[in-house]
Amino acid sequence: MSLQEIPPEFDELLNQFLEDELSADEFAAFEKTLRENPQARNYYFDVLDINSGIAGNRTDRLRELDRVILQGIKAPQPAQERSTSPPSRGGGRGIAFLLVAAASVSVLLLTEWIMTGHFFWNQPEQVVQPDNKASEDPPLALSDSYVATLSRSFDCKWGNDNPPRFSGQRLLSKNLTLLQGIAEFRFDSGVRLVLEGPTTISIDSATCAKIASGSVVLHGYESSPEFELVTPQARFYDIGTEYGAKVAEDGGTELHVFQGAVRVQPEIELAQISAPLVVNEGNARLIEPETNKQINLEPTRFKREVPGQPKALTAVRKELLAYDSFHPPKIADPARFSDWRNSGFGWTTPWRSRAQKLSEAPGKSLPQLSLQPDQKSKDQTGSIELERGNTAWRSLEKPIRLDTDALYYLSFFIQQAAEPTAAGLHYGNISLQSDQIDKLTGQRDKIMFGVNSQNYPTLLLKGQTQEKAPPLLPETTYFYVAKIVASENAPDQIFLRVFYEDETIPDQEPLIWTCVSTPFKDSNIYPHIRIHAGKSSKYRFDELRIGSSWESVVNFQDPNKLSE
Repeated sequence: MSLQEIPPEFDELLNQFLEDELSADEFAAFEKTLRENPQARNYYFDVLDINSGIAGNRTDRLRELDRVILQGIKAPQPAQERSTSPPSRGGGRGIAFLLVAAASVSVLLLTEWIMTGHFFWNQPEQVVQPDNKASEDPPLALSDSYVATLSRSFDCKWGNDNPPRFSGQRLLSKNLTLLQGIAEFRFDSGVRLVLEGPTTISIDSATCAKIASGSVVLHGYESSPEFELVTPQARFYDIGTEYGAKVAEDGGTELHVFQGAVRVQPEIELAQISAPLVVNEGNARLIEPETNKQINLEPTRFKREVPGQPKALTAVRKELLAYDSFHPPKIADPARFSDWRNSGFGWTTPWRSRAQKLSEAPGKSLPQLSLQPDQKSKDQTGSIELERGNTAWRSLEKPIRLDTDALYYLSFFIQQAAEPTAAGLHYGNISLQSDQIDKLTGQRDKIMFGVNSQNYPTLLLKGQTQEKAPPLLPETTYFYVAKIVASENAPDQIFLRVFYEDETIPDQEPLIWTCVSTPFKDSNIYPHIRIHAGKSSKYRFDELRIGSSWESVVNFQDPNKLSE
């Protein structure tokens, strides 16, 4: 059964149910649809926030409803055996909700038990894919963890079988051979390593690398863990350091200390060294099997940074895949009714209420309110406001694909419009949505960036939720930037950085991220973007960008004013 086969009258019944306006017969029809139509049940759960938003997960809510059932609340009787009086308002709405939810959960639990012999929260050790095929991917081993990022490169030619392909790509521990060019790796420990070809190096961990031959420059930081660079003759340990190391084919090693100091631990017994040697700033040494001597410092023999100029705006524009300023071409009277749903580029549809529906998305236009602090164009004025469970969907011309080697960035401004006055679901978020439906939860696979009900920045994806204190403030604008690293034959990983109003947005992606996912495997395609506000919240959104580079999503120029 497809999504289009949800009975057309179900929307109206659901709306009437939410408003406590169902008659007994209508309630019976509503319940029957929930029992017999999985897509309608999925839609129902989504709308009623059983598992929409980042405040919780569906399994927990189903467990809670199951607990209620087992404690003595019975599923509703068949329609012909129920009272003919319609549900009452107030408490009746809560009871009706619980009865329908309990009945739906009972059906789900019974079906799961009959089909598998166990409940879905007590699954055997097997991963079920959305296409109902068992996963052929082995579980991630501890060694399958990322340790560094290729942050920049210039004129590079690689010699190994599986080289880095683009700046921003994450790297597993591996052997690398740079035949020519200059490349910078940023380790997760905070250290930067600049390689000049030809260089052969092995990245062992976030705090250790081995250089067999070639030239490297290490940029260390006092707050970072000690980094160990292993050469054939000695091990170097940085002390808040910038230093260069050259290793000849025969293993002879030069150490040039530009800033800070380096602790040297010889690999072999060297003359004149009976204990670790500390080489201070402004000094250099040659270390060979028969030689250990001071030499002249020669900074010009090293490539200490990757050359290059900032990208031209036209190049940045080409890397921007989709954009929406939420600027209404025409301001209506009253202004909140202005049509904000068709602006921008990179989309195949306007903003709509559901993924598979053409009805226009709910939401208020704020044509005079921009969340972007430095306005670049009059066409960037305007933002949107969603509240009380509002959801807006739009489809991309170029979907975000996690089944290949690729790099994506997403950015937007977000603001909680007011301090919540009552308890409830206060979250707001933007998510990538797949067309694949998870067999266990009935939900679309998604990657979500937002604010949870405790006001913490939150990243949610397949089986993991990353949250970070401190909580964000109402009526305050924050700038979200997400990085999505997709790999065909290696783990994927996602990063989220939240910038405060007084922070400067860097030209290059930051060293520190607010939320970082653990590596995971996902081969889904995400063709949709969803914006959502919890049922007890009001959120504003502005300047949504999706691109293939950091620069494309943090440049606040109006891309419509740039030639492609």
